Amino acid sequence: CNGILAGLVSITAGCACMLPWAAFLTGFIGAFVYYGASKLLLKLQIDDPLDAFAVHGACGFWGVLAVGWFGHYDYLSFGWDGKNGDVAGKAHYGIIYGGGMLFSAQLVALIIEVAWVGGLTALLFFALKKTGLLRVSREIEEVGMDSSKHGGSAYHN
Repeated sequence: CNGILAGLVSITAGCACMLPWAAFLTGFIGAFVYYGASKLLLKLQIDDPLDAFAVHGACGFWGVLAVGWFGHYDYLSFGWDGKNGDVAGKAHYGIIYGGGMLFSAQLVALIIEVAWVGGLTALLFFALKKTGLLRVSREIEEVGMDSSKHGGSAYHN
């Protein structure tokens, strides 16, 4: 099920600017991006029980980059006031169509997004840690939040 969702997340960024074959390929590759990211999180012992990062983070990242690979000039030209996709002599369409500026723009956008979100998240986690709200005590963690906060287990095992 997550493989299907990974494909859908992967094509979201480029749904309006790719030909059908490129959209299919982007979604297909997205399933493998999800699988690889999920296995990497397990290897790094990062707890993500829903695979939210693998599905939405890694596949979203891939999808944004895929626009830079497969963005078709016939669709992208609408973003440039109806002019062709070659604004001021710069190829603003996918690499496979002879462009390159679009891929660079997508990559820069991803770097800025990661820096922005990472910076704000670091500030939030720092504030939560300083106020003692970031983690529960080791005892509560070992007993489990379900038992300590709600008086029972979430699962009957």
